[in-house]
Amino acid sequence: MGAIASSIATETEGRRRILRRFAIPLLTLTLVGLAGVVILANPREAVWDQQALLAASFRAPDHPSPVRGFTSQLVVASYRALTPGEGAGLNSGIRVVAAAMYLAAAAWLAASLLQRRALVALLLAFVFSSQFPLLWLSSELFTGAFLMAAIAAWVTGASPWIVGALLALLGLCKPDVIVVSVVLLAYWVHRRASRTEGLALAGGFAVALCALLLPGTIADGIDYFRGYGGSGGRSFASFGQHYAALVAPLQLTGPPPNPWTESGIYMARQFPDARNMSDVVFGHLPRYANFVALATVRGLFRAGYLFHYVALAIPCLVWGWRRGGFAPHDREKTLLLSLVGVLPFVLFAYPHIRYFARYYPVVIVLVLATLERVLAMADPDARRPILVTSGLCIAAALVENLQRLADGLAGAPSLSVYWFPD
Repeated sequence: MGAIASSIATETEGRRRILRRFAIPLLTLTLVGLAGVVILANPREAVWDQQALLAASFRAPDHPSPVRGFTSQLVVASYRALTPGEGAGLNSGIRVVAAAMYLAAAAWLAASLLQRRALVALLLAFVFSSQFPLLWLSSELFTGAFLMAAIAAWVTGASPWIVGALLALLGLCKPDVIVVSVVLLAYWVHRRASRTEGLALAGGFAVALCALLLPGTIADGIDYFRGYGGSGGRSFASFGQHYAALVAPLQLTGPPPNPWTESGIYMARQFPDARNMSDVVFGHLPRYANFVALATVRGLFRAGYLFHYVALAIPCLVWGWRRGGFAPHDREKTLLLSLVGVLPFVLFAYPHIRYFARYYPVVIVLVLATLERVLAMADPDARRPILVTSGLCIAAALVENLQRLADGLAGAPSLSVYWFPD
């Protein structure tokens, strides 16, 4: 009897071990499947930037270009080469691919930074219920996916050449994200285990960057790195539209000109001699400072809408972290450093909610990693009130997300492109 009981216990423990090992991958696949069902059941014609993204191919003039988001175009061009399709069908297919990459990268990031599987599952619940996997603009999801993949690869000790290549792909996702890649590269090289590893990391980044951009450079020359937004460049074009969008509601007489299609009217009035961002910043500094202030305030409102109750848990957790005397790990510093990519949101535009798709899982992982640190506090009297307060905030945030998701799914047939305010 003892031998039989021992055999049953061993078999049960083996099943539990298998379940624990495959629980997160199965949950990720389930959420990817659910996102795919929702997207395919509600096909939409691509609009605005998504429409331009879907035109990407390996043939000129629509081959991947750094000024239009090279990596996102590369993914789309590869998909189009493998799967024929146009219109709403192509849009749905690309959105499913983007959702799958986004959720898989979020699961990888969480699993590499969090020790408890329950917290990894909680992170995935937050990401899915945020509705970001259903986002209409796939380039934001691709950017977030490569950001999370690069950080997860570095944390898990992947080859420096692979990490460098992922950083290069991240930097080419959108023009402003190169800042994030360079900052992370510099920090990881600084924190290298050896000089050889640092050189390999920088070499992987440089080699991948050159290999990806060389074909286009040979074909188009220097024009390959410009050609968006007129002579002022992409940042100037983005600034003009967003400045107009900020001030248009403040006009007092008559219906104002459309800020997105007639931004030149606003720019000619307030920045008459500006032809690029240097002219704006150095020639009209007070007005530019007003723009940054307005953009920052609007960004805070957008972030408040998005993170709501989670934001209330952050002060409690940080206080508990300091109370426990924990020193920040390099991986936590990396998550914080990646948020440098938020700066261009207020310097050249204002933060749309869709922009936060890149950083939403990063922020939630950082919150849950801090929660895990508080759980490790030795003093139960100090730990208990922090956990109760922050736990209630996190639970309320998840409930709020689920309610918004339910409302979005209920209204899906009547929606055009947005799943939430932007």
